[in-house]
Order: sequence, then structure tokens, then C-alpha cells
Amino acid sequence: MRPYIALTRIDIKLAMRDRSVLFFNYLFPLIFFFVFSGIMGTARNGGIENVVTMVLAIGILGNGLWGAGMRAVQEREQGILRRFKVTPITPAPLLFASMVTGWLIYLPSVLLVCTLAHFFYGLAIPDRWFSTFVMITLGVVAFRSIGLILASIVNSTQESTITIQLLYMPMLFLSGATIPVRLLPDWAQAAGQFMPATYLVAGLQSVLMRSEPLSSNGPAILALAVTVILGTFISVKIFRWEKDEKMQPEAKLWLLAVLSPFLLLGFYRAFTS
Repeated sequence: MRPYIALTRIDIKLAMRDRSVLFFNYLFPLIFFFVFSGIMGTARNGGIENVVTMVLAIGILGNGLWGAGMRAVQEREQGILRRFKVTPITPAPLLFASMVTGWLIYLPSVLLVCTLAHFFYGLAIPDRWFSTFVMITLGVVAFRSIGLILASIVNSTQESTITIQLLYMPMLFLSGATIPVRLLPDWAQAAGQFMPATYLVAGLQSVLMRSEPLSSNGPAILALAVTVILGTFISVKIFRWEKDEKMQPEAKLWLLAVLSPFLLLGFYRAFTS
């Protein structure tokens, strides 16, 4: 267990020195918080609760795809991972450290957003605070596992930027994280059913806005949990220490494997709705 704890401490120190980590975990969500709250924060019928839900989802997306994915690619290109390769450790402790670091760094952002919403807009303390905590934790770990797979299948920072954007932007706009799903056209709502972020947003809305228990979010929780398991397993298998270790183009199919729970849910809802 010592390697896991030691690498987590090192990873936290490195992360706090990375400006992009601080931006996507703190400044980026706050920008959306003040924009959204200015538009709908004082509205009735759960206006501020909806704002907090959307901001938390955006933060989790940034934490996972950009915080884990982009940072892992940069560390590989800078030769940081190569230094660990000569030590008697496997990829598992490094990936575990990345998961825990992302989770620990994101929690203060959650408290900051909720505190601002409480004092400025009267957000009540969530009745299902434990359910909210579990949903946030599961979301962070799931999207970081996706981010780490992205980091392994791309060959450069430029390629990772394009790949992450191709996944990040559709989820940002079609999942309900920035635009309420009910305002989207039918084709966009149908497309959103295949995206992980849609189930994250729906789960957060359930526990934050309607005070529903975790048992009411069985499909979302199961899909996120399966993603964590698949993502962690695949990340360990395809982990690359050095930038000279090129990944074959067909290896990108691993991304479809980790997204398979949401693809199945999307097809299920498409044929049963």
C-alpha cells in the first residue's frame, strides 16, 4: 500500500503546480456558475439547484477528460512517467494516484460552489447529501477513467486535444450540462441518451433537485460503476510509459469498450420510449 500512498502525495503536489488543473477544477466551473446563476439563479422552481447541478457536471467533465487525460499525455511527453518506469512499480499505483488526486482536488470546488449558492441564492443544504456525495465521487472516478484511456490511445498533446474535444463538446451541450434537455430538439435528445454525461446530470438532478435516493438512479449508477471497472482495467492494460511507445490506430476501439454501458442504455431507451 505504500507505493499507492506515496504516489498519491507526489501526484497531488504536481497537480497543484499545474495551472491547467487549477483552471479546469476551480476557475472554469466558477465562470459557468456566475453566468448561469445570473440567468436563472433567482428563478423559482429549483433555479439555483439546477445551476449547481449543471456546474458540478461541467466540473466533473473537465476534471476527468482534461484533468486526467491531458495531464497524463503531458507527463508522458515530458518524460515524467519514464522516470517511474525504472522503479519497481506497475501502472496500477500511478492510475490509482491519479484517481484519488482528481477526487481530492475536485471536492473543494464542490464546497465552494455550494457555499456561494447558499449565501448568495439561498441554496438549501441537500436532504440527500450522502447520495450527492456518492454521485459526485462516482462521476469523478468514471470520467477520470475515460480520460486516462484517452491519454493512452493518443500519441501526442495535439492529438489528445482533438480527441478530447470530440468527446467533451457533444457531452457539454447535449447532456443537459449547459442547455436544459427539454429545450433541445428531438434528435439532440436522442443523441444525448448515448452519452455518459447525460446520466451524470440526470443523477445529480435526481438527488439535488428532487431529493431522490440512490436507488432511484439504478441505471445511471450501474453504468458509471461499470465504466470505472472497465476504464481502470483497460487503462492498466494499455498504459504507456514513454512517448516513443506508439499506439496502433485500432487501439482506439478501447474507448468504445469503456463507453459500452452508455451505448447499451441509449439503445435500450431508444427502443422502449
